[in-house]
Amino acid sequence: MRSKTAAPKQVRVLEKTLDILESIKRDGSAPGLCEVARSVQMPKATVYRILTTLEGRGYLDRHINGGYRMSEKLFSLQRDLSPRQDLLRIAPPIMERLAQECRETVNLGTLDGGEVVVIATVESPQSVRMASKVGNRRFVHTTALGKVLLSTMSDPEIRRLVQLKGLGRMTPNSISTQAALMSEIHQVRKQGFAIDNQENEMEGRCLAIRIPGIHDPASALSISGPVFRMDLRRVRSLVPILRNACEEITKALGCS
Repeated sequence: MRSKTAAPKQVRVLEKTLDILESIKRDGSAPGLCEVARSVQMPKATVYRILTTLEGRGYLDRHINGGYRMSEKLFSLQRDLSPRQDLLRIAPPIMERLAQECRETVNLGTLDGGEVVVIATVESPQSVRMASKVGNRRFVHTTALGKVLLSTMSDPEIRRLVQLKGLGRMTPNSISTQAALMSEIHQVRKQGFAIDNQENEMEGRCLAIRIPGIHDPASALSISGPVFRMDLRRVRSLVPILRNACEEITKALGCS
């Protein structure tokens, strides 16, 4: 068996990466850079490069305290289990009723690795509809789900995420500057909902509201449909029933 000292450089980097992941898992309290470096007895510069790479690939998240924690993407490599089993048990029947009432596609999404992940969906009963599927990953800045979930983060956290992930354009309507995104997020916080106005996909509009009481990570519901049925007046008219569905999920979960 090859010893660590004789291992190729690529293998040593892998060993360091695994040591860091195991240290974060053992700690369990979202340790910061200094804590991780001290735990694995490596230079901070080396640990920082590995942590940044893992975060950029979506395998680590940043806690509200600035420390690191493993993301659901890392665990999904082994198994398809979610820490939100209660949410995934309670939300679908409510989503079914909402989809029947508004006759549009309803998605349940959460943040993971700096992206929006769809964890449950109910498609519109109409033949022309916005398609979706569980596991879809989308930009946070181009989607209603992403923007309403971003609104739960602090401004410095949002700016840091933008620096890490960038602001890729999906359509000509996509937000492309940090200033425009921050302005939009401030408006979302004020009104309590977010709208994707053909920013992620042309000919599609989406409305999203955060599910109250769920914080780690935050989750939200959205209603999406084609623009010929979802003009902005109709989108805004759906706010009350979407908010009611979110509050119903919160109540069923026993969240405050």
